Amino acid sequence: MIESGKEFIMENVLSLRKKMTQKELDNQLEKIGEFLQNNGATQAGPIVTVTFGIETKEREPLLDMEILVPMDKELELSGDYVFKPLFRITNAVYARHKGNPADLQRTYNEMILFIQENNLQQITVGYNVLINEPMPGLTLDDMIIDVYIGINPNIL
Repeated sequence: MIESGKEFIMENVLSLRKKMTQKELDNQLEKIGEFLQNNGATQAGPIVTVTFGIETKEREPLLDMEILVPMDKELELSGDYVFKPLFRITNAVYARHKGNPADLQRTYNEMILFIQENNLQQITVGYNVLINEPMPGLTLDDMIIDVYIGINPNIL
C-alpha cells in the first residue's frame, strides 16, 4: 500500500557518499560499523541507502550512492564521512517493500505510477530504509525496506 504525506527523521547521522560497486558497498557498511565501535558510538536506527545514479561502463556497475547511519551521539567526522545533525524527509510518498531487494524496482514502479496518477511532483530520489538487516537465519526474502520519495508540497 502506498501512502502520501509521510515524514522520516534521523538525528546525529553519519553520511558517506561515493561511487562504489556492490562489493565495495558491503565493505563500506562493514567499515562504518567498525568506525562506530572504535569511536564508542552505536547505530541508533535503521541504515538508509540512496542511489543517485548507476554507471555501467565497467564489467560491474558503479553505483553513485549515499549511506546514512543514525548514531547515538555526535561524532567529529573527517575524510569521506560527513556529520549531519538532522536528516528529514517530509511530504513523502511511502511504501513498504517486503521480500528480496532484487524485486525493489517493482515497488519503485508502483510508487512512480502513484505519483503520476495523483499529479504529484517528485523532488527527491528514493530513500531506502533497511528495517531489518540481513542476519543469520534470515534470507533475502525476509527483508523489509521502507521507501520514501519526497514530493513537492506546492499546489500549482
